[in-house]
Amino acid sequence: MMLAHINNNRFILLLGRTLLVLIYFLGGFELMGDMEGNVGYAAGKGIPALLVWLAFLLKLIAGFAIIIGFQTGLAAVSLIIFTLCTAFIFHPYPDMIFLKEISMIGGLLILIAAGPGTLSIDRQQKE
Repeated sequence: MMLAHINNNRFILLLGRTLLVLIYFLGGFELMGDMEGNVGYAAGKGIPALLVWLAFLLKLIAGFAIIIGFQTGLAAVSLIIFTLCTAFIFHPYPDMIFLKEISMIGGLLILIAAGPGTLSIDRQQKE
């Protein structure tokens, strides 16, 4: 009985989607804090500086969009593509960080399937 109530709790999806993308959103600020070091690290993998800046923006914008529930599906898909790229470029399998990246993709896929919930801009725009 208790689980049925939790599954229908609108705050659970809000909390879940916030916690899921916190690593992206806060990571965008961290990336900005050491942009020179991150650009240098990425350059060592053949990634141009422009893509590092775009990754910074993507993590911030898509992360924030999911937190507030705006264009949630599009934001999740963009983070899935980003995460696939970073997993294969920076974390060779069977590195545990690689598996964390794949797990994050799983969470984003669940978010796409479940939707953002009632406490979201997406839901408010449908009503």
